[in-house]
Amino acid sequence: MRKLQHKPGNGSGLLAIFCDLASVDQADFRPWLIEDMFPARQKIGFKDCASFNLIDGKGSEFVTLYETPSIGHLYDLPYQNLRQTRNPRDKNYHNKFQSPQRYTLNWVGPEISKKINGFSKYIIISRFDLKDWLIPDFNIWFVCTYIPSLLNTKNIVGLRRFISLEGPHKNFVIKEILKPQKSDVDNLGSENKKFETYITGTYERIIQIP
Repeated sequence: MRKLQHKPGNGSGLLAIFCDLASVDQADFRPWLIEDMFPARQKIGFKDCASFNLIDGKGSEFVTLYETPSIGHLYDLPYQNLRQTRNPRDKNYHNKFQSPQRYTLNWVGPEISKKINGFSKYIIISRFDLKDWLIPDFNIWFVCTYIPSLLNTKNIVGLRRFISLEGPHKNFVIKEILKPQKSDVDNLGSENKKFETYITGTYERIIQIP
């Protein structure tokens, strides 16, 4: 049986960038990430970087995730300098993003930790806002009931929850799975009365470094 972990297994900061792209702009998307974006960010202390395609559910067609040791890495000068001094290729490609959504996220425990670093081949991302008067009850349910109920679920290899400092939704949950299964997508959002907004999608990892 897996155990709950009360410390983040691979850093407590996460940057998530959702977007759509026109067909003509998709061919250079992952080469740009691998050649420019990922190496520059790993040089200043970012951890695993990965990009995914939506294969089921709702949400943008693409999401790119950057793990950081802490939320501070996303606000400190090394990263801010990268954002303010973009090279021409970087500037050009950001302008191609359609309906971009950017989340700056801070880890909230506990988590179900993976045994290895990096993202699983398949992940489920749930983004949501709660009705204000239900926030305390939801947090208790999430920690005491929901996460423990997944510890013996063979298909789920990891689960982390984040709170958004910047982004369209306050809550952000990543479930890492071995293969897509409909039941894994639906069980968090089954009680719709708790949510003001709720978006969930299953994504397949396309690239990752290291």
